Amino acid sequence: MQAICKFRTAVAAAVVAAGTAIAPVGSAIAEDVTLRLPSWWFGEPGNEIWMNKVINAFMEANPGIKVDGYNLPYGGYADQMLLEMSSGTPPDVIHLTNLNMGDFLRNDLLHPLDEFMADSDINEGTFTPAQFASPIVSDGSTYGVIHMVANYIPFYNADLLAEAGYTEFPDNPEDFMAMAKALTQPPENFGYAAMVKPGSYVETYMDVAQWVIATGGHFSEGGKPTINDPRNVAAIEQFKALFDAGVMPRDVDKSTYRQMWWQGKVAVLFDGSWMMAFARNSNPEIVSKLATAHMPWSGRRTAAAFQIWSVPRGAANPEAAFKLIEFMQNPEWQTEMVAITNTVSPRFGSLPEGYLEENPWFETFQEASDKHAVSIMPEGLEAYGNEILKIIADKIEEILYRDAPIEASLAEAQAEVEELIGG
Repeated sequence: MQAICKFRTAVAAAVVAAGTAIAPVGSAIAEDVTLRLPSWWFGEPGNEIWMNKVINAFMEANPGIKVDGYNLPYGGYADQMLLEMSSGTPPDVIHLTNLNMGDFLRNDLLHPLDEFMADSDINEGTFTPAQFASPIVSDGSTYGVIHMVANYIPFYNADLLAEAGYTEFPDNPEDFMAMAKALTQPPENFGYAAMVKPGSYVETYMDVAQWVIATGGHFSEGGKPTINDPRNVAAIEQFKALFDAGVMPRDVDKSTYRQMWWQGKVAVLFDGSWMMAFARNSNPEIVSKLATAHMPWSGRRTAAAFQIWSVPRGAANPEAAFKLIEFMQNPEWQTEMVAITNTVSPRFGSLPEGYLEENPWFETFQEASDKHAVSIMPEGLEAYGNEILKIIADKIEEILYRDAPIEASLAEAQAEVEELIGG
């Protein structure tokens, strides 16, 4: 964690030293502007198709603006953006999440969008409430536009469940855990998969936070850390029990166990709606077997992440950059995004006509977004996001692989986070 803090502090200092300034708001867009847009969506099935279509449509509608869109994988994305900002040549639009946006806000690396937003149709009547809350709105200013809503709910293989005698998905954690054990026949078949391979603290945090939130807990409340809350302890006890039972494949990364899922080797993932597009692209025969359910806890609380478009501080063409963002988030292209990528739009009324009839599995995602979504980030602590995520994930790895006591480990994490934000 200290190494990451030092790296980000050094990069932030380099950005300030480079003297990058916020370009004047409302300046005219010059002719032959080229906007750089790196995004991991350019490397993902379905998502890549939509990105290329919307960018081509934007360039056709705006002949003076060209868009250089290219793939940059999610794993190293945030650090690469910080490095590019330190060089004084940031891209024009960056792709963030509510997990990593705090690093950029804390170091004043994002361009405020308020004057652009005032002339757009992105408002409380058209967009999800999360658009107008932390961390997208910070100290009264808006620093991004939500691109899509990521809810994590059970996505399962109904045929595998039926073979084990389950005609419905369990509605409580005890039955879910029993089912997951019954569906596990290692080393080929597993009842459930999550990111338990050491080395990716963000993904480990996200997958454990899904259990914590579903249980009714979270890692903060009212801007104060609550990492060792008894509800969190109970959730991680359940997660640890499944881990110890061998229900999860241990030595594989997220990409690998996702492939195992659409190959029929993993019965259940708590994952996002985009997984249907991945499955359809990679193994169309399995699509008819896939179904969704609400989280198997009484409150149906669902961990939610938000992908966000932002404009870096020092970007050469902020007005043109926002014009691209606004175009991608307009009603036509948000409806097209849902149709092509199977992701949940932040814009109200973006379901294509007849979409739920053709894709009944999507209704659970939409309902979870509308009624049960809880931000996966510790509320009020987003500015320390990566550091806090790593503290928690490191303790989870110790709990899973070294049998560290859960309550004591979370108490240690609580003390470390209190020291971090106190300093």
